[in-house]
Amino acid sequence: MNNISIKELEEKIAKGEEVVDRYFDSTTTRVGTPRQMTSRRRQDIVTTNLEIPSPMLNELDKMATELNISRQAVIKMMLRRALDEHYLSQEPD
Repeated sequence: MNNISIKELEEKIAKGEEVVDRYFDSTTTRVGTPRQMTSRRRQDIVTTNLEIPSPMLNELDKMATELNISRQAVIKMMLRRALDEHYLSQEPD
């Protein structure tokens, strides 16, 4: 994990650079109860095909443009959020 100032980070984002994997630690940005999670570098990565309706793909592309990240990053972010919400809904009150 590299240290970077907010100003430097904003400049990189404005240039269109991918900053999420390089400057953010996914193990500390979880929603809800912490669960064991290894860094991406230590996880087995599996490539999969996903059929997505074109209107939904257009929405994902629009979000990716707004967030200045790749379509793949948007999909992974949304899946992570959905999984976290699923786990939170199963926890006893």
